[in-house]
Amino acid sequence: MGYNVPSQMVVGQTYAVSATYQNMGNQVWGSSIGHKLGYGGSSVPGSPWGISRVELPGAVSIGSNVTFNFNVTAPLTPGQYSFAWRMVQEGKEWFGAFGASSIQVLPSLIKGSIESVTYNAISGWACSTYLNRSIDVHMYLGGSAGSGTFAGATAATLPSDAGIANACSASGSNYRFSFPIDENFIIQNGGKSIHIHGISPVGAGNDTISGSGSVAVPASIIKGNIDGIQNDNAIVGWACSTGLARSVDIHMYTGGAYGTGSLAAIGRANLPSDGGIAGACSASGSNYRFSIPVTEDLIRSHGGRSIYIHGLSPIGGANNVIAGSGAVAVPASVVKGRIDGIDNNRAIVGWACSTRLSQSIEVHMYAGGAAGSGTMVASAGANLPSDGGIAGACAASGSNYRFSIPITDELIRSYGGKPFYIHGLSPVGGGNNLIDGSGALAVPALQRGAAFASQNMPAQLSTGRSYNGSVRFTNTGNVTWRQGQGYRAVLVGDTRGWSPGEIGLPSDVPPGGSVDFNFSLRAPLGAGGYNLRWRMRDGAGDLGNESSNHVVQVVAPPPVEHGVGLAARSYVYDANQQLCKVIEPESGATVMAYDAAGNLAWSATGLDLPSTTSCDLDAAAASGRQVLRTYDSRNRLKTLQFPDRNGDQNWDYTPDGLPSRVSTVNESGNTTVVNAYNYTKRRKLLSEVVEQPGVSWSFGYDYDANGALASQRYPTGTTVTYSPNALGQPTAVRDQAGNNYATGIAYYPNGAASQFNYGNGVNHSLVLNGRQMPQQVRDNNVASFEYQYDANGNVSAIFDQQRGAGFNRYMGYDGLDRLMEAGSERFGGSNWNNYTYDVLDNILTAKLPGVRENNYWYDSKNRLTNILSNEGSTTIGLSYDVQGNLKNKNGQAYAFDYGNRLRDVTGKEAYRYDAYGRRVLSGGLSTLNIQAYSQAGQLLYAEVRGKGNTEYVYLNGSLLATRNAGAIKFQHTDALGSPIAVTDTSGQVVERTDYQPYGSPIGKTVDGIGYTGHAMDGATGLTYMQQRYYDQDLGRFLSVDPVAADSVLAANFNRYWYANNNPYRFTDPDGRDGRLFWSAPDRVTFTVPWTMTGVPTSNFTAASVNAQIAQDFSGTVTVNGVKVTMTAQGVYQTKGGKGVNVVNVVADTANVTKSGRSQTNAIGGNKVTVGAGGVDAATTLTMSHELGGHSGGAGDQYAGGVDANGNTLPADVAGPANVMKDLSGQPANSQSLGEIINAKTNVNSCDKGVSAANGGC
Repeated sequence: MGYNVPSQMVVGQTYAVSATYQNMGNQVWGSSIGHKLGYGGSSVPGSPWGISRVELPGAVSIGSNVTFNFNVTAPLTPGQYSFAWRMVQEGKEWFGAFGASSIQVLPSLIKGSIESVTYNAISGWACSTYLNRSIDVHMYLGGSAGSGTFAGATAATLPSDAGIANACSASGSNYRFSFPIDENFIIQNGGKSIHIHGISPVGAGNDTISGSGSVAVPASIIKGNIDGIQNDNAIVGWACSTGLARSVDIHMYTGGAYGTGSLAAIGRANLPSDGGIAGACSASGSNYRFSIPVTEDLIRSHGGRSIYIHGLSPIGGANNVIAGSGAVAVPASVVKGRIDGIDNNRAIVGWACSTRLSQSIEVHMYAGGAAGSGTMVASAGANLPSDGGIAGACAASGSNYRFSIPITDELIRSYGGKPFYIHGLSPVGGGNNLIDGSGALAVPALQRGAAFASQNMPAQLSTGRSYNGSVRFTNTGNVTWRQGQGYRAVLVGDTRGWSPGEIGLPSDVPPGGSVDFNFSLRAPLGAGGYNLRWRMRDGAGDLGNESSNHVVQVVAPPPVEHGVGLAARSYVYDANQQLCKVIEPESGATVMAYDAAGNLAWSATGLDLPSTTSCDLDAAAASGRQVLRTYDSRNRLKTLQFPDRNGDQNWDYTPDGLPSRVSTVNESGNTTVVNAYNYTKRRKLLSEVVEQPGVSWSFGYDYDANGALASQRYPTGTTVTYSPNALGQPTAVRDQAGNNYATGIAYYPNGAASQFNYGNGVNHSLVLNGRQMPQQVRDNNVASFEYQYDANGNVSAIFDQQRGAGFNRYMGYDGLDRLMEAGSERFGGSNWNNYTYDVLDNILTAKLPGVRENNYWYDSKNRLTNILSNEGSTTIGLSYDVQGNLKNKNGQAYAFDYGNRLRDVTGKEAYRYDAYGRRVLSGGLSTLNIQAYSQAGQLLYAEVRGKGNTEYVYLNGSLLATRNAGAIKFQHTDALGSPIAVTDTSGQVVERTDYQPYGSPIGKTVDGIGYTGHAMDGATGLTYMQQRYYDQDLGRFLSVDPVAADSVLAANFNRYWYANNNPYRFTDPDGRDGRLFWSAPDRVTFTVPWTMTGVPTSNFTAASVNAQIAQDFSGTVTVNGVKVTMTAQGVYQTKGGKGVNVVNVVADTANVTKSGRSQTNAIGGNKVTVGAGGVDAATTLTMSHELGGHSGGAGDQYAGGVDANGNTLPADVAGPANVMKDLSGQPANSQSLGEIINAKTNVNSCDKGVSAANGGC
């Protein structure tokens, strides 16, 4: 009858349909008999509709209608399907017609879209087309199902609009879905692609909806902004990691972002923030702000640099730079300040700071201009209390920004009147800006002034006696008088013979202050009235007014009742006018004989042959005291033989005459000491070997291209280098192990070392006065001495500026420049050593009340025999052998050989010597000291039993350091060369030594290098000075001087005296000559007085003659590679007389000798001398002898005796023809004048040349 069936169905969907049939048969349809509605038939396939039979709802009579209501499910495969339903009686037949025709089954596909991805949800819509119902959706990340990761499921059941229904070809209204996400989801999956599958309700494909794979889970990224610098004290802004409620850390860089900039601060963006920032962060947090304090440290290290802030991703993402980075900078700190003026305390005051910093800064003051044009003169800290106004100007919280720079004396002296400029020094590396007021004020100008206040002077004094007085002066200038700066009270008026001539400043005296100069005023030897005054003087000249004139009457004292008043020395000559005998009271007669060539063949000393008319050769030859000599064909000493064999020698030479090997016998022939030498092609010493039993030590020398000593090698292998400059002067002393002994050595033009640094950092400096004498000798924190002198150049005071006034020393001298008194608290007792002398320069008394009262007594032979106490008892008795050597002292025996060398101190020590009489072994029962001296006379190396080896390192002839078994100690010497302090490698003082005036160590025993740089023997109490032994307790040598007495000036007429009885001025380098200790090696200026007699043959002026003298006598001579400049100055004498032809040294900076004959210390030696600063005088003949002769390498040539080592002794007979022999006629047995370099054979200056046969004008 009909069907109610839709024409279209959707796959898999169930539909309600109905079919109505009429029973047109002859049988009632009934269920019991199998009547149903069925699909198909024998010709129709099975039902695709999910059902194939429909039960009859009830019996259907014939002719009646029946309606079947049933549900069908559309096939899952779309297409056109037959709806072939008809009646059926099961098991019998199909009947009736088919129902509706075919039905179109439509497909249902997944459709949808991902519409929104936020930090809170992933949302969209999804459906299965043609279906009104909702479907499930599944979400995958990183890929669709099969490759991605399942991340969740939900149903698309949220309300949707008609547009989505239309898109779904359906009429449903709930197709939307939403996947909520949280921080954890974002942290775990941020950035992963999103894929959403619709789940087909009809079994179709679970397809991904639109947008899958093209959107991703939102990543959390760093975001933020630098808002700026708040109140100049904080860098503020915000930062977050998007989508996250949590706060993030931040890092601040300056000068560039991470990788190029510098990390400056670390913080956290966790301060409260508003909703706008939360929105910008796509998060719900409320703490995204940060604040980075602008600290002083930040300003100090990063001021002025651009700021870059990185947020640190909490999920491992990129640590992005936030917005605003690079656009702002850390506030800079700049120097600022002002000079306020000069206060009443004579200080420059003001303030300076580095803005924004509470710390104080340093300021530098320049005079004459700012840095770059001016001179830096002072520095100070701007660290004094300041007020709030200055803190406000500095934009800082500090309270110490003021400075006060004292206007010192040195500042006034050097820069008075010059404007000053002050720079603040930036503590953060910024500009060292000038502060306000710079250049507007000037350093006060120097004002020098002194006023006499009072004086205490004697009315009468005995000749040579002292009076303790004082004089007071007031400082009326504007600078402080300071010790060590040349301030002194100077004695003026009739001052000749008075001492001291000046007194050093005892303490600093500020402007307006007064000072008492206390002195021990010693009278001259001449009686009479003397007008004396005092005045102040500094390095620039006189200050203020003199004291009132004071007349002192000097009277003669009673005569001295003991001492020797006369000593006669006689000289006898043979028929050939050769000196054959010298008779001296101390050592008896010395007889000499010569070979056919005029060489000394033998001599005998200590003989009782008093005749002054006969040579007594036979008696001398039979005396058993002969010392024999032989010579080679070139008249060079070949052998030397002594009666006891001690000192016997054999000499070998190089082809050009240099000593190559010398063998010296010791212990009466039982041992031999060998000195061997090798030379360079330039004939400089290359190596020397010292051999004795069991020992062979080698020393080596290397030179630079200029011939200056560059290095020296010791037997241990230690090599010391000297780094000489172009003048051959050492500039640094080091060894091969890198140990520094002296560095930074600088020199004055005269060759004296002005400063150097010891290897332990102690700085040594020397200041010379106008006479080129030491004024200040300082070793920082170790020793500091100021020297003062009288008018004759004697040391009048030594101020110890390191240890204080208790160590100062004061000296007084008689009219012959002999030490009369020396005072110091360090000496003990009364603090004053007092000395008297007889006319032969013997010490008569040596007294230090409270310590010793020594009265000296001498025999008729001028030898000290007794020392008596004030009560008259003998405290020391002495006796001598026939040659004048000490034999016994208070029972202690001394044994000397025929060469006057000490061989044995009985029970204490015995000695051995080398070719030059230098000690190479000393030993006793418990000690054995083996030593080696260089050819130049320096102790280089020693090995002492139980103490190991010691190497001695020198600088410019003075001991610098010792190395004992590798341990270095630095030696600090005074002007005499005595080690007065020893420091270790850290600069700490480990030993100090003080000496009495004549060299006795105070309160200790010295065993080693000591007084004046010589070896002091602790066992014997003697000082070994190479050619003689010295008894420092007595102030005398033990044996006679090997240098012959000066028959002209009698300067060394006393055969035992030490250092001319002036131990603070002179030293004795080898026991023979006293030399001025302050001399330097390379310059001498001397005057040549002259006059004109008779009628000149042409016009002349004094200036022209002076110029001629300067030309004839000036020049440069080379001594051992050192150039010595000799400068002559003519001085016109209007009256002539005795002073003409007397050459006086006026600025002797060469090493000069006060006594001894030939004034150089060796042939070709390193010292060129003439005179002694006006004390000693030299004729023009001596000028030629000393300058032209010795400086050129010539030796003394006298027809005289010899000393114990065979060296020629002088015996003057005046005559100008032979400047080296001082004899008339041509030299018979010496180098010819042709060998004398630069000799001035014409020693007269004539306006028309030489006219007389004798070389006169």
